[in-house]
Amino acid sequence: MTMHDRENRMVSHARIIREDIPTGLGYEALVAAFEREMGRWDPLVENALIQQKAPWEKVKRVFHSMAGPHGLMIFFHVDQGRLTSLHHGIKRCALYIVGNGIIAEQILSIDVRASQYVPFSVCLYDNGHPGGAIISFDRPSSFLAVFQQPALMEISRLLDSRIYSVVHAIRSKYR
Repeated sequence: MTMHDRENRMVSHARIIREDIPTGLGYEALVAAFEREMGRWDPLVENALIQQKAPWEKVKRVFHSMAGPHGLMIFFHVDQGRLTSLHHGIKRCALYIVGNGIIAEQILSIDVRASQYVPFSVCLYDNGHPGGAIISFDRPSSFLAVFQQPALMEISRLLDSRIYSVVHAIRSKYR
């Protein structure tokens, strides 16, 4: 639902679907498995491509080469538990910003406002769940639905399938 308020702002609503999936792994094993299943973006390469004013075809090849086996890569990672564990005990949690630059370009070409959501966040944490450490994320198709763009929905379901592919690999290969 979209509406305009008194200050001429646009306000949109969507139902966000959050996934918290126990993996059957300990926290350290989950982190290692997740990072093995993902590619990793290199910001030095990004800077070189920008300096070269590289053609998009070259940029696409670089994105493809850095993507992991599921077509996703880590753009940023922060171990949130490392410092926060200094207060009230050990916290095992890490935040990853993940995505695929080729898919992001397609999304942003449809609606640049989606830059708030892609790449997207994935959290790994251990809260003592009997099913092991957890991989958690908001389903990309749910948060991109806020833009009410049918073309975005098709692409966002591709991101859904890629993160589910990562989860499936972790749960089947590393147990």
